[in-house]
Amino acid sequence: MLYCVLSEQPEASIDMSSIAPSTVRKLPLFAGLTEQEKDDLLKSGRERRFGRKEHLFLHGDPITHFFLIGSGTVQLFRETPDGHQKTLQILVPGNGISEREIFQNFTTHQLSAAAVEETIVLEFPMSWLKEAAQKYAPLALNLLATVSQYAEMAAIEVEHQSSMSATQQVACFLQRLCILHDFDPKGFVLPCSKTLIVSRLGMELETFSRTLAKFKDYGIAVSGTRVAITDSACIQDYICGACSIADDCPTRRVIGEKIFESSAQKTTRR
Repeated sequence: MLYCVLSEQPEASIDMSSIAPSTVRKLPLFAGLTEQEKDDLLKSGRERRFGRKEHLFLHGDPITHFFLIGSGTVQLFRETPDGHQKTLQILVPGNGISEREIFQNFTTHQLSAAAVEETIVLEFPMSWLKEAAQKYAPLALNLLATVSQYAEMAAIEVEHQSSMSATQQVACFLQRLCILHDFDPKGFVLPCSKTLIVSRLGMELETFSRTLAKFKDYGIAVSGTRVAITDSACIQDYICGACSIADDCPTRRVIGEKIFESSAQKTTRR
């Protein structure tokens, strides 16, 4: 498969023409830095555009850059020996790509990355990430938090696969999608295809379809690609009873807050 990651054009600073400066500076990676420090860091990057299904890199390619998603969605995946894709992560604006590989001193990518939709990333030389982490303590702590969260989520997912039914796993994932994309839980459209969700959850499409049909009994209504959480207490009791971190789960807390806010806004409009 042929593709292009980098053009032969000379390096150029990010011109912020497509991503609002305020959006870039509010990305989690830069939390705790002064505006001047953010400007200094951003001078080393450039804006890159990727079309739908276009690869940022493939498994085995040399690691040359760190990517920060400014807009759009990116799929991290591996290809199985039989030619299928196993999705490891679905990344959204603010997420970094390749930081774990860089700090673990890998020389080649352990996963492949492709744009799920039209995507804009900020691209920095690999050396930039290590140098920035050494120079700026807040950025180093932000990177450490990101890596820790990834490891914790991976452990939780292993637990869910052994303790939850397929229906519970899908319901939990849909709630996380809602939080990641800041959707109104009382009604939102899936931000990615069902095929991609199936790949991410490691289940068959037929299994996924059967789980959707069961949701109406547990407080979730699904019609095509539209999802609505109609009874947050019911769905969270159904899911969280099988999860060891239920009491500390940020998704559970934020979903409840969002539903309360949505209901309050409707009451005010009346």
